[in-house]
Amino acid sequence: MTTKTLLVAQAVQHYRKGDYQQALKSYQQAAAKYGQHLFKANLQLCEQKLNGKTLQPAASSTAQTNSSNSQALAQQLEQTQQLLEHYYTRTQELEYQLQDR
Repeated sequence: MTTKTLLVAQAVQHYRKGDYQQALKSYQQAAAKYGQHLFKANLQLCEQKLNGKTLQPAASSTAQTNSSNSQALAQQLEQTQQLLEHYYTRTQELEYQLQDR
């Protein structure tokens, strides 16, 4: 397993366990090594979980628009995390197949 895979694997495992502080640290290390743009969404998800941010009911139409945007962003970030986990798992499966040859 490569260092890159190991960092991401650790981050994913910590995130799944609910250890968002450790997940954040692992994602920060991966981002520093391989590019901030690759892990921006994951970092935001961890920070959101750590800050305990929940969406509040909106009081005006502008606030409702912002709330809708926040909800859409939160959903997109969650989907990004799920895709990362899926691709990580798939990569591991392919590595095992190559080793079996």
